[in-house]
Amino acid sequence: MIEETGGPTSSDDLYRTAAMDAKMLQDRILTAAGRGIDVSDGRAPAQALAEALLAVVPDHLAQTSNEHDVELFLEVNGRPPADPATWPVTILAGLALRRIPAADRHAMCERAVQIAARRLRSSAGS
Repeated sequence: MIEETGGPTSSDDLYRTAAMDAKMLQDRILTAAGRGIDVSDGRAPAQALAEALLAVVPDHLAQTSNEHDVELFLEVNGRPPADPATWPVTILAGLALRRIPAADRHAMCERAVQIAARRLRSSAGS
C-alpha cells in the first residue's frame, strides 16, 4: 500500500506506486473470488476494484469531509476511462494526493477487495 513518506513524492512515483498497489489488490480480489472468474481480457479485476473503490471512498469522505468533496471525487473518478486498467490506479493515486492517512486508505482498500471479490463471484455465477 502507498505509505506516508517524509519528503515530497513526484507524480511519476505516486502513479508507479499506485499501479503496484492496484495490481496487488487485483491479485487479492482474484484469489478471494476463487476459480471460474474470466480474466481473459484483464479488465474484470481492474473494473471490479475501481467500482468497489467508488462505493467505499465516498462513505469515508462523507464521514471525514463534506458533500462537496464527495461530489468532486465522483465527478473526477466516476466514469471509466478509455483504458479500464488505469481506473483504480487513478483513484488510488488520488487518495494519496488527498493526504488521506495510510491507515484509512488501507481500510478502504480492504473493504474494496471484499466488495470486488463478492461482485466477481456473483457475476461468474450468473
